[in-house]
Amino acid sequence: MLIVCYSRSGTTARVGDALARRLGTDVVMIQDQRTHGRVSVWRAMLDRLFNTLPPIAPIATPLDSHDLIVLGTPVWGGRAAAPMRRFLKDYGPSLPAVAFFCTMGGSGAASTFEDMQARLGKPPRASCSFDAKALNNGSYLGALDHFAMQLAGDAHSPLPRQPAPGGIPMHR
Repeated sequence: MLIVCYSRSGTTARVGDALARRLGTDVVMIQDQRTHGRVSVWRAMLDRLFNTLPPIAPIATPLDSHDLIVLGTPVWGGRAAAPMRRFLKDYGPSLPAVAFFCTMGGSGAASTFEDMQARLGKPPRASCSFDAKALNNGSYLGALDHFAMQLAGDAHSPLPRQPAPGGIPMHR
């Protein structure tokens, strides 16, 4: 299993890292090559409005050596972030089974997952969304644990026993 995610502000990366700790796997970050720093909110809005697919850095990790790729993205206007959409265009045909997660201000998970599924031409094995309120108050951790259990059960491997961030114990 491998987690591949894009994060403009660091929120999606935080969720991806927490998921990776639970699953004992690695995270590969999609890098937008247009800037040396973070992509501005204005750039993100323009990407969504004009359906831009920005250049991303090549992914060095062999994706086909994994049985399951977990894709994480922020929601930009009811869709996956533009760098994730570029990743799906460039790497989608060679991906094995997938699962999705997204972070969002309030809504848009269903349309984001539908868009990702349409771009890949196959459904995810599992999906999970995390809104800003839950991310800010830490209540997302229960949903994250449940998602991790779904993925671990799907991969037929047990969850490692490690504490979740904030001292919340993991479930088996």
